[in-house]
Amino acid sequence: MKNKSKNSLILNLTILAVLSTNLTPIFAQDCKVLDPNFVGVYEGNCKNGKADGKGKSIGKYIYEGDFKGGFPQGLGKMSDSTGSIIHSGYWKKGVFIGEYEHPYNLVNKTFMVSSVTISADPATPPHSTIELNMESVSGGAFNVHGEIPKPTLSNANFQLGSYQNLSAITSQQKRNTYVFQNVIFPAHVIFKIGNEEVQIEFNEAKNYKVFVTTRD
Repeated sequence: MKNKSKNSLILNLTILAVLSTNLTPIFAQDCKVLDPNFVGVYEGNCKNGKADGKGKSIGKYIYEGDFKGGFPQGLGKMSDSTGSIIHSGYWKKGVFIGEYEHPYNLVNKTFMVSSVTISADPATPPHSTIELNMESVSGGAFNVHGEIPKPTLSNANFQLGSYQNLSAITSQQKRNTYVFQNVIFPAHVIFKIGNEEVQIEFNEAKNYKVFVTTRD
């Protein structure tokens, strides 16, 4: 009976040794980080020999977060050798793009708002602006009853952030434009256009241009 137990133990140890030998290359594979700032000691997920997924790399600087194809991409933080954080936020192909993945986010628009397009240019603080341009398909045109009204801004509710001045440009034929000046970001704004609304999050300090088209 003792011999049987001994043989079973030897067999189990042999199997474990074989499995361990087969698994070793998986954990010991050469997983490269391609960003020269972080080349060094890497721990984390790997794909096709490159850092990919969650990981941490210690080189000239320390990066901990998401990787893709050997570069920081996604959410992560960069720190120096003392642990002081240099950047924390979103990365794309090894380049830090900011605290937020996108500078703005269209949260909601009601049915009669047919389209909303947003562009952002670098800001010159403290003169960051939001320029709101509103037009309808036929607003400002003329028919037998006279001029068809252009959409107008009835209210701008800053649920987050604020602005100092508002100027309106209503002399354009088919468009009304409203410029919010010296905006404090981040700003979460609900623009009321008659009975319709557009809700936008402006995450970073920039000069924004918003173009809203409404259905007739």
